[in-house]
Amino acid sequence: MKVPYLLFSLFALFAAACSGNIHQKQVEPAVDDAPESGENADILGQWYIENICFSDSDYVRPTEEVPGSRMYILFEPDGSYSVMTNCNHGAAQYKLTGQAISFEDAAWTELACDNMKVEEAMRKILPLLRTVELENDSVMRINSEAAPYLILTKAREIK
Repeated sequence: MKVPYLLFSLFALFAAACSGNIHQKQVEPAVDDAPESGENADILGQWYIENICFSDSDYVRPTEEVPGSRMYILFEPDGSYSVMTNCNHGAAQYKLTGQAISFEDAAWTELACDNMKVEEAMRKILPLLRTVELENDSVMRINSEAAPYLILTKAREIK
């Protein structure tokens, strides 16, 4: 009986430590803090996950998996990123040089959810992603060297 209590306590501590930080930064995303080189894509802020595509027939769309849920990635100016799925949260560092991007393996919360397809797909695709393409500063496609890619849309309203 002590193990579930310990796991719950650790999760509560992690969620409390992270959620205040995320909420504060969602309210005022620091879009103007882009690196000075001018070459880096401006990816800072909150981006909704629209499509996680491994091939034409193998993809995950969060709005189809969990209707009404807005899953997202938050890119911070300090090089950290966080991913919020329908019930778990992951966070780590990313590196952006021009349009080249790489993601460190994220530390994830471990809640058992009814539908974990989006989380599983994000864990699988993030290490594969290599380049960023932006369209009108509102749609981002992050490509791998092969077929997998991720489609994100810029969050306009921060909740």
